[in-house]
Parts: sequence; C-alpha cells; structure tokens
Amino acid sequence: MSDSKTNIAEFDLRAPTSKDVERRTIGLTPSSGFKKWLAENKLSIAFNTYNVGKLFMVGVNDMEQLQFCDATFPRAMGISLHGDTLWMASHNQVWRFENFLGAGQSAQGNDAVFVPMGATTTGMVNLHDVRVSHEGVFFVSCNFNCIGKLHEKWSFEPVWKPPFIDGLEYGDRCHLNCLALHRGHPKYATCFAQTNTVNGWRDLPRDQATGLVIDVQTDQIICDGLHMPHSPQMHRDTLYLANSGRGEFGSVDVETGTYKTICEVPGFTRGVSFWKNFAIVGSSKPRRAGVFEGNDATP
Repeated sequence: MSDSKTNIAEFDLRAPTSKDVERRTIGLTPSSGFKKWLAENKLSIAFNTYNVGKLFMVGVNDMEQLQFCDATFPRAMGISLHGDTLWMASHNQVWRFENFLGAGQSAQGNDAVFVPMGATTTGMVNLHDVRVSHEGVFFVSCNFNCIGKLHEKWSFEPVWKPPFIDGLEYGDRCHLNCLALHRGHPKYATCFAQTNTVNGWRDLPRDQATGLVIDVQTDQIICDGLHMPHSPQMHRDTLYLANSGRGEFGSVDVETGTYKTICEVPGFTRGVSFWKNFAIVGSSKPRRAGVFEGNDATP
C-alpha cells in the first residue's frame, strides 16, 4: 500500500496465449464508497492472486477515475513496499520494482510508475511472505521451514527456523508462511502446527486449531490455538494477524498470548496492511477441495 495517488505498472513478462487469456479473465468490482475512500486518503493499493498469477494496482487518477492495472507473474505471492521500492515474491524469484517518477512528477495521470528492475532467483523454495528493512530483504520459505534473506551469491541466506524443526531440509513440515518485522528485524512468524515431518501439518484433523505465532528473537511460542494463521503485522505497538482458517482478522496480546477477534471476513483471510486507523485485509474464496477452507461464507 502506498500514499501516492495511484501506482501503475503495465507490463507482462511473456506474451499470453489464447488459453492464458481465457483462463485469466478476471472481473474487478469495487464497492460504492471505495473510490471516494482512496481519493480522500490519497492512496493506492497493490494486491495479488497467485492462483492466476497477477499483481494488481488500483488507485484514483488525476481525472478522479478509479484505475486498475495488472501484471502477470507466475505464482505471485508476498508484497512489501520500502520507500520507493516494491518487492514481490513469485514462483522462484523475488522481484524488485522501482518508482520511476519523482516528487511532483506525473505520467498519463499517474503519480507513480513502478517498473520491474530486477529479480533474484532463489529456486523453488516455496516463497511466501516478503518483508524489507534497512537490514535487508527477508522472506519465508515454506519448503525449507525458515526465514531467509536475499544473498548476492547464494540462493538465500537462512536467518531463522522454528525451534521444533530439527534441520534445514527440503520439505514443508509446519507451513511456516509469514513474518512481521519490528525495528527492522524479524520478530514474529506464523505457522500451522508444531510438526517436524514433511506435510505433517496436512495430516492433522482440519477442525483442530494448531496454528501458532512464534517470537523469532526468543524462540518462544507466544500464541497458539489459531486456525491457519497468516500475515502478522505490527501496528502502533500491537500485533495483528489473519486467523485465516476461521475467516477472521484479530490481534494478539504478546504478554498474555491471548488472541482477540476484531472482525470476521467472508472467505479465507490472508494479507494485512494498515493506513492510519484503517486495516486492509485480503480475502479469497475457500478451496472446497483443499486444505485452505476459510469460513462458510464466500467473499
């Protein structure tokens, strides 16, 4: 999410085939007050969907029109904005986009144009969340059950793994998925279960709430009993997250370990950001045939 009027980047990494066009057709339907809210707050929002491999940006242009654009990436995942640089995880790479416009500049009614300037290849480590600070570019690798950091020579540099994971070996053991930074360093991480066998978390009964939040700096479990948690975020000294399997957005008291539901969101909640007193929460339709079911309502 950015405080510029609109962020636009129109490009595709490959020429789409007719099958791609048919498969990737997407309808975007804003609610009646969405444009006004973006305009009043001078915001644009970036979001994505890995199922169809799209990065979207939406904002209000200088003619006060709601404007969408999209770019195609295989398995588009975590997004992080750091200054004028946007980072995004994809199938086997972490992409870097730079805003080509300076303060006060405009291009076709847009006050920011993000252009892909490079990608670091990590290999298929099952990239999920990405967070960036002055300390570097951090991300979660599900397949290595760890938080990693981009490295100029290697695929990545392992930074941390949960204390119950006994080694850095390929295979998703606990579905470690997202992280939160505090003062530039990884602080909290979410995973689905304290399991140490490949796909062990998938073998647990779906009605069991085995998800947890771990303090990365102390290795302590600060909250458990969650259902497929994602997207921990610190905002004004409070830890928030998506309790995805219940279709909830809530907060965690890091002193007591208590989780509090703030609201229920139809579908499978994933992706959290903040602007002033507003929380922006992503939601997707439940996968009826899969593990990620969310609540009974659909968005």
